[in-house]
Amino acid sequence: MDEKKIALIPKVVIAGAMGPKEYGLLLTDQRAIFVLESASKAGIGGALGGAIGAVIADAMSGDRKTVDYLGCDPAVLAQDEKNMCIPHASIQSLRLKKSFSGYHLKVEYANQLGKTKKVDATLVIPSELAAQRKAEGVKNKAALEEYAQRARQALELALPPAVTSKAELRL
Repeated sequence: MDEKKIALIPKVVIAGAMGPKEYGLLLTDQRAIFVLESASKAGIGGALGGAIGAVIADAMSGDRKTVDYLGCDPAVLAQDEKNMCIPHASIQSLRLKKSFSGYHLKVEYANQLGKTKKVDATLVIPSELAAQRKAEGVKNKAALEEYAQRARQALELALPPAVTSKAELRL
């Protein structure tokens, strides 16, 4: 059975030993794939939406994308060692919340060996989307809040009820 792409959260940043790394978060019906983008120039213009057609098509409208999310097979992205793949069934806890420094996504999951792993990511509005919203008269704080709300909707749409029922998605 083919894996169905559900939504894309175009930009999240994860702190690493060698500095922050930018990822696109592709949500499928089976897993969450954190796709490593190129250094800080990874731009994926566009807005999030509800379904893959709207989400991915809109997100691909920018010229500076590094990954063709619409055309790429999720299995290929999941096999790339640079990317992180979290099957929905392995998620132990998930939290999306607002803090003083922005919006944070925290995921605890069991890896293939059963060991608990954590991902702590910060939602970052893509520069192209921020510029578009600014041109439309939307302040940066409001645009980021809107981006976080759409990320929440994407998570709710993609994740199975067993995960969303125990998730904290407070914004």
